[in-house]
Amino acid sequence: MAKDRKISVSRIIAALAMTCLLFIAGILIGIYITNSKTNDINSMKKDLELELTQLDIEDKLIENNCLDPKLLIEKLNDLSARLTYLESQYDKNDPAILEIKKSYTLLEIRHYLRMKTINSACSANCTLILFFYSNTNSKEESEKQGFVLDYLRSKHENVKIYSFDYDLNISAIETLKELHSITITPSTIIEGKVYAGFHDKEELEKVLEGRFQ
Repeated sequence: MAKDRKISVSRIIAALAMTCLLFIAGILIGIYITNSKTNDINSMKKDLELELTQLDIEDKLIENNCLDPKLLIEKLNDLSARLTYLESQYDKNDPAILEIKKSYTLLEIRHYLRMKTINSACSANCTLILFFYSNTNSKEESEKQGFVLDYLRSKHENVKIYSFDYDLNISAIETLKELHSITITPSTIIEGKVYAGFHDKEELEKVLEGRFQ
Protein backbone atom coordinates (compact mmCIF):
# COMPACT_ATOMS: atom_id res chain seq x y z
CA MET A 1 0.00 0.00 0.00
CA ALA A 2 2.81 2.40 0.97
CA LYS A 3 4.59 1.46 -2.24
CA ASP A 4 1.48 2.35 -4.29
CA ARG A 5 1.30 5.72 -2.55
CA LYS A 6 4.94 6.41 -3.37
CA ILE A 7 4.28 5.58 -7.02
CA SER A 8 1.22 7.87 -7.07
CA VAL A 9 3.17 10.72 -5.46
CA SER A 10 6.00 10.22 -7.96
CA ARG A 11 3.54 10.34 -10.83
CA ILE A 12 1.95 13.50 -9.49
CA ILE A 13 5.34 15.15 -9.05
CA ALA A 14 6.36 14.09 -12.58
CA ALA A 15 3.10 15.42 -14.01
CA LEU A 16 3.51 18.72 -12.19
CA ALA A 17 7.09 18.99 -13.37
CA MET A 18 6.04 18.33 -16.96
CA THR A 19 3.25 20.89 -16.69
CA CYS A 20 5.69 23.49 -15.36
CA LEU A 21 8.17 22.74 -18.13
CA LEU A 22 5.47 23.10 -20.79
CA PHE A 23 4.28 26.34 -19.20
CA ILE A 24 7.82 27.76 -19.11
CA ALA A 25 8.44 26.59 -22.67
CA GLY A 26 5.27 28.34 -23.79
CA ILE A 27 6.37 31.58 -22.14
CA LEU A 28 9.83 31.37 -23.73
CA ILE A 29 8.36 30.69 -27.17
CA GLY A 30 5.98 33.62 -26.74
CA ILE A 31 8.86 35.91 -25.77
CA TYR A 32 10.90 34.69 -28.76
CA ILE A 33 8.02 35.32 -31.20
CA THR A 34 7.37 38.77 -29.73
CA ASN A 35 11.05 39.72 -29.91
CA SER A 36 11.31 38.37 -33.44
CA LYS A 37 8.29 40.39 -34.56
CA THR A 38 9.63 43.53 -32.88
CA ASN A 39 13.02 43.11 -34.56
CA ASP A 40 11.43 42.52 -37.98
CA ILE A 41 9.18 45.57 -37.64
CA ASN A 42 11.92 47.86 -36.32
CA SER A 43 14.25 46.78 -39.12
CA MET A 44 11.64 47.58 -41.76
CA LYS A 45 10.84 50.94 -40.15
CA LYS A 46 14.52 51.93 -40.34
CA ASP A 47 14.67 50.86 -43.98
CA LEU A 48 11.58 52.92 -44.81
CA GLU A 49 13.09 56.00 -43.16
CA LEU A 50 16.30 55.48 -45.14
CA GLU A 51 14.38 55.06 -48.41
CA LEU A 52 12.49 58.30 -47.81
CA THR A 53 15.78 60.15 -47.33
CA GLN A 54 17.33 58.57 -50.42
CA LEU A 55 14.20 59.28 -52.44
CA ASP A 56 14.35 62.99 -51.56
CA ILE A 57 17.93 63.11 -52.84
CA GLU A 58 17.11 61.10 -55.96
CA ASP A 59 14.15 63.37 -56.75
CA LYS A 60 16.37 66.45 -56.59
CA LEU A 61 18.94 64.82 -58.87
CA ILE A 62 16.47 63.85 -61.60
CA GLU A 63 13.72 66.45 -61.23
CA ASN A 64 14.57 68.13 -64.55
CA ASN A 65 15.27 64.89 -66.42
CA CYS A 66 13.12 62.14 -67.89
CA LEU A 67 14.60 59.44 -65.70
CA ASP A 68 12.68 56.67 -63.99
CA PRO A 69 13.52 56.67 -60.24
CA LYS A 70 14.99 53.17 -60.46
CA LEU A 71 16.29 53.18 -56.92
CA LEU A 72 12.77 53.60 -55.58
CA ILE A 73 11.15 50.90 -57.73
CA GLU A 74 13.84 48.40 -56.73
CA LYS A 75 13.35 49.20 -53.07
CA LEU A 76 9.58 49.12 -53.41
CA ASN A 77 9.77 45.57 -54.75
CA ASP A 78 12.04 44.54 -51.90
CA LEU A 79 9.90 46.23 -49.24
CA SER A 80 6.75 44.71 -50.76
CA ALA A 81 8.19 41.21 -50.36
CA ARG A 82 9.18 41.91 -46.76
CA LEU A 83 5.79 43.42 -45.93
CA THR A 84 4.08 40.35 -47.41
CA TYR A 85 6.31 38.19 -45.19
CA LEU A 86 5.39 40.18 -42.07
CA GLU A 87 1.69 39.89 -42.88
CA SER A 88 2.03 36.13 -43.39
CA GLN A 89 3.88 35.62 -40.10
CA TYR A 90 1.91 37.95 -37.84
CA ASP A 91 -1.53 39.52 -37.59
CA LYS A 92 -2.20 41.66 -40.68
CA ASN A 93 -4.14 44.07 -38.47
CA ASP A 94 -1.31 44.52 -35.98
CA PRO A 95 -1.05 48.32 -35.45
CA ALA A 96 2.73 48.28 -35.99
CA ILE A 97 2.38 46.42 -39.29
CA LEU A 98 -0.40 48.76 -40.42
CA GLU A 99 1.86 51.75 -39.73
CA ILE A 100 4.55 50.20 -41.93
CA LYS A 101 1.99 49.55 -44.65
CA LYS A 102 0.93 53.20 -44.54
CA SER A 103 4.51 54.38 -45.06
CA TYR A 104 5.01 51.88 -47.86
CA THR A 105 1.75 52.95 -49.50
CA LEU A 106 2.85 56.59 -49.52
CA LEU A 107 6.10 55.55 -51.22
CA GLU A 108 4.06 53.73 -53.85
CA ILE A 109 1.86 56.76 -54.49
CA ARG A 110 4.95 58.95 -54.74
CA HIS A 111 6.45 56.71 -57.41
CA TYR A 112 3.12 56.57 -59.25
CA LEU A 113 2.93 60.36 -59.41
CA ARG A 114 6.52 60.53 -60.61
CA MET A 115 5.76 58.04 -63.39
CA LYS A 116 2.65 59.99 -64.41
CA THR A 117 4.86 63.06 -64.84
CA ILE A 118 7.40 61.10 -66.88
CA ASN A 119 4.65 59.69 -69.11
CA SER A 120 3.21 63.15 -69.70
CA ALA A 121 6.31 65.33 -69.97
CA CYS A 122 8.70 62.86 -71.54
CA SER A 123 6.38 60.90 -73.86
CA ALA A 124 7.20 57.68 -72.01
CA ASN A 125 5.10 54.60 -72.71
CA CYS A 126 4.72 53.03 -69.29
CA THR A 127 1.35 51.50 -68.46
CA LEU A 128 0.36 52.47 -64.92
CA ILE A 129 -2.01 50.12 -63.10
CA LEU A 130 -3.64 50.79 -59.73
CA PHE A 131 -4.93 47.74 -57.86
CA PHE A 132 -7.27 47.98 -54.88
CA TYR A 133 -7.56 44.81 -52.79
CA SER A 134 -8.99 43.80 -49.43
CA ASN A 135 -7.76 41.41 -46.74
CA THR A 136 -11.28 41.19 -45.29
CA ASN A 137 -13.98 41.46 -47.94
CA SER A 138 -13.45 39.53 -51.19
CA LYS A 139 -10.07 38.32 -49.92
CA GLU A 140 -9.97 35.27 -52.20
CA GLU A 141 -10.85 37.26 -55.33
CA SER A 142 -8.32 39.94 -54.39
CA GLU A 143 -5.58 37.32 -54.07
CA LYS A 144 -6.48 35.79 -57.44
CA GLN A 145 -6.42 39.21 -59.08
CA GLY A 146 -3.06 39.89 -57.46
CA PHE A 147 -1.58 36.73 -59.01
CA VAL A 148 -2.87 37.78 -62.46
CA LEU A 149 -1.30 41.24 -62.11
CA ASP A 150 2.01 39.78 -60.91
CA TYR A 151 2.07 37.67 -64.08
CA LEU A 152 1.42 40.71 -66.29
CA ARG A 153 4.13 42.71 -64.55
CA SER A 154 6.67 39.92 -65.05
CA LYS A 155 5.73 39.61 -68.72
CA HIS A 156 5.69 43.29 -69.66
CA GLU A 157 8.67 45.38 -68.61
CA ASN A 158 6.91 48.71 -69.10
CA VAL A 159 3.94 47.79 -66.87
CA LYS A 160 4.00 49.36 -63.39
CA ILE A 161 1.55 48.07 -60.79
CA TYR A 162 0.70 49.83 -57.53
CA SER A 163 -1.28 47.79 -55.00
CA PHE A 164 -3.36 49.48 -52.30
CA ASP A 165 -5.24 48.07 -49.33
CA TYR A 166 -8.79 49.36 -49.77
CA ASP A 167 -9.35 49.34 -45.99
CA LEU A 168 -6.16 51.21 -45.06
CA ASN A 169 -7.15 54.35 -43.19
CA ILE A 170 -5.10 57.12 -44.83
CA SER A 171 -6.39 60.17 -46.66
CA ALA A 172 -4.33 59.52 -49.81
CA ILE A 173 -6.08 56.18 -50.35
CA GLU A 174 -9.47 57.76 -49.73
CA THR A 175 -8.67 60.42 -52.33
CA LEU A 176 -7.65 57.82 -54.93
CA LYS A 177 -10.83 55.85 -54.26
CA GLU A 178 -12.94 58.97 -54.63
CA LEU A 179 -11.16 60.10 -57.82
CA HIS A 180 -11.81 56.76 -59.50
CA SER A 181 -15.17 55.97 -57.84
CA ILE A 182 -13.84 52.74 -56.30
CA THR A 183 -16.50 51.06 -54.15
CA ILE A 184 -15.73 47.32 -54.40
CA THR A 185 -12.71 45.05 -54.28
CA PRO A 186 -10.87 43.91 -56.17
CA SER A 187 -10.75 46.85 -58.56
CA THR A 188 -8.07 47.39 -61.19
CA ILE A 189 -7.46 50.73 -62.87
CA ILE A 190 -5.52 50.69 -66.14
CA GLU A 191 -4.64 54.16 -67.36
CA GLY A 192 -7.72 55.67 -65.74
CA LYS A 193 -10.27 53.00 -66.73
CA VAL A 194 -11.75 50.98 -63.86
CA TYR A 195 -12.18 47.20 -64.11
CA ALA A 196 -14.29 46.34 -61.06
CA GLY A 197 -14.32 42.79 -59.71
CA PHE A 198 -12.07 39.94 -60.82
CA HIS A 199 -10.73 39.93 -64.39
CA ASP A 200 -8.74 36.99 -65.71
CA LYS A 201 -5.34 37.02 -67.38
CA GLU A 202 -6.70 36.74 -70.93
CA GLU A 203 -9.03 39.72 -70.54
CA LEU A 204 -6.38 42.02 -69.12
CA GLU A 205 -3.85 40.83 -71.71
CA LYS A 206 -6.21 42.06 -74.44
CA VAL A 207 -6.47 45.43 -72.69
CA LEU A 208 -2.68 45.74 -72.60
CA GLU A 209 -2.26 44.56 -76.17
CA GLY A 210 -4.62 47.32 -77.27
CA ARG A 211 -2.35 49.84 -75.59
CA PHE A 212 0.88 48.40 -76.98
CA GLN A 213 -0.30 48.37 -80.60
